[in-house]
Amino acid sequence: MTRKVLVVAVLSLLIASCGGGSEGGSRGGATIARPLAYSLTGAETLSYHAEMETEMTAKFGEALLRLDPSMPSTMHTQMEMSFDSTYTIEDGSEPGTYRVSMRLDDIDLKKGSVEMGREKVNLGDVPQRELDAALSSQMPEFVYEIDDKGAIVSVEMDGTTIDVEGLLGGTSTAGFTGGQMFGPQLPEGQVNVGDSWTTSTEQTVGDVAIETEETHKIIRREERNGHDTWVIRTDSDTSAYTISWDDMIAMYEQMGGIQNVEGMDEMPPSFQMAMRSSPTSSTMYTWLDPELGRAVALDVITHTAMIMEMGGIPGMNGSISLDMDGYTHITMELTD
Repeated sequence: MTRKVLVVAVLSLLIASCGGGSEGGSRGGATIARPLAYSLTGAETLSYHAEMETEMTAKFGEALLRLDPSMPSTMHTQMEMSFDSTYTIEDGSEPGTYRVSMRLDDIDLKKGSVEMGREKVNLGDVPQRELDAALSSQMPEFVYEIDDKGAIVSVEMDGTTIDVEGLLGGTSTAGFTGGQMFGPQLPEGQVNVGDSWTTSTEQTVGDVAIETEETHKIIRREERNGHDTWVIRTDSDTSAYTISWDDMIAMYEQMGGIQNVEGMDEMPPSFQMAMRSSPTSSTMYTWLDPELGRAVALDVITHTAMIMEMGGIPGMNGSISLDMDGYTHITMELTD
């Protein structure tokens, strides 16, 4: 039972994380300074094809190994998958804003495995219907309202409005929830190849403030899939933070209550948890068509490191810990 809980916890973190980048490619000719903005039209849909690979290694603490001497000291999980993202665009509450929702189609787990010591589970053997159901259970319905610079105005999760100034660093790190279609938050005024700008955001989880700073630079002009694009490199750094069980409960209460999150309302009153994240970094490349006003392609790499401690579990003395390191690479290409 303990192993099953740990496998589910690590898989949930893998599914929830997202991140890719290479700086190669051809350079275009001279460019003229111009303003940048996202240009979308209400009642249209956009589709992107995504390829993702992700790995996570979890090391178990001594307390857990003493509890179960047969428990391996590490667990390694990896997945390679593809999927299609379809975004539905509606006009927002103000001129120049858009409401965006997303669905995933054609999910294909190309390969994946969970290794614990000598035991290895091939995730490729999981029936497609079970995979679809598992991913759907991890994917609440998000609706974003953004402005024409890509800044998040508001977020709804399963119909409940979430009070945020920014979400995990803004659109560039919003992951499966919709932001990666848009790329970075764009600057005010005119810019040209070689120019750079910075953005910063803060997300609150309970009483914890998570700060993210992003540096963006237009590194070159390049043809991509028939589009004349500007390639923007975004380096994102998120501060270290510690989130307690009380912070998690406060966050989910804001999102409509822990009763809406499977298993959370079944935790005993004695249960305690802390997630300690090291500083997190990601690098994203966006191929932006400045005339069309949308991202043609994205390539994002994210590195994460986190320690999770859990205590107050019936039948277990002391606390157990997992030390996790993760890597995610995702690419997205506009298909229509």
